[in-house]
Amino acid sequence: MAHKFGHVAVVGQPNVGKSTLINRIVGHKVSIVSSKPQTTRKRVMGIATTDDYQIAFIDTPGIHEPHNRLQRSMVEQARGSLDGIDLILVVVDGAKRADEIDESIAKLVRTNISIPVVLCLNKMDHLKAEHVVRNVEEYCGMFGTDEYMMTTATKGENVDKLLELVLKHLPERAPFYPADEYTDQSSRFIAAEYVREKILHKTRQEVPHATAVVVESWEDREDGLAMVSATIIVDKDSQRAILLGKHGSLIKMIGTEARVDLEEMLGQKVFLELHVRVQTGWRQNPRMLHELDYEG
Repeated sequence: MAHKFGHVAVVGQPNVGKSTLINRIVGHKVSIVSSKPQTTRKRVMGIATTDDYQIAFIDTPGIHEPHNRLQRSMVEQARGSLDGIDLILVVVDGAKRADEIDESIAKLVRTNISIPVVLCLNKMDHLKAEHVVRNVEEYCGMFGTDEYMMTTATKGENVDKLLELVLKHLPERAPFYPADEYTDQSSRFIAAEYVREKILHKTRQEVPHATAVVVESWEDREDGLAMVSATIIVDKDSQRAILLGKHGSLIKMIGTEARVDLEEMLGQKVFLELHVRVQTGWRQNPRMLHELDYEG
């Protein structure tokens, strides 16, 4: 079989499992994952490479109704990711019925009629048997495709079959990216995202959405230790207090867990230093969003 290569845009609502699916296929943590909606804020590429194919998956922020400048930027990044790609992979929560946001995503997909569409009905482990036919027919009709696969990305169920559907639509081409490259993101960006992931896991209500992380400095020492300093940006003093925790306990836990992930990614020892800074209204501030690389 001739070698295949293509770009695949992965679109869908927040929290349907897009990032989990891509991480599973790529075999690396390309995008952070949490149960919180809008975990993915920026377009991220995950590259899956074998002897037979190379697929560049574009993990997009979940499409939703935006309420601030950051969210508007996220939605625009998702829409812009459909330019110059070979396939649209739509991921939905197959255990739920389609809603108005799914319909708005479907309209976006249908405006790109020349691009083939494959549908992934994820979270099938939560889908009741009596609702299978109804949900499949609703989603397939809405997105104008009869090519679909029901999956449970967290367990890897049917992901191989979904991959077969994807490969069927990709052109025969030589690989475009080096074989050892699995993302287009820098180590600094990934480190910041690992810190933000731990915050998402350990905080509730508004705190996760009011938080951003920027790596201020990075030094690779001669003894092999990576010295990394990052700042967590929040909207309010009360959020800073929550993140620090009693006697600094929470920020220490966040740093420890993020450091473990970072050491696994880099294959070296890491010293991770975290600070928390209040920047009121940062999600509406174009300069801040540009500095955080959330807005061009």
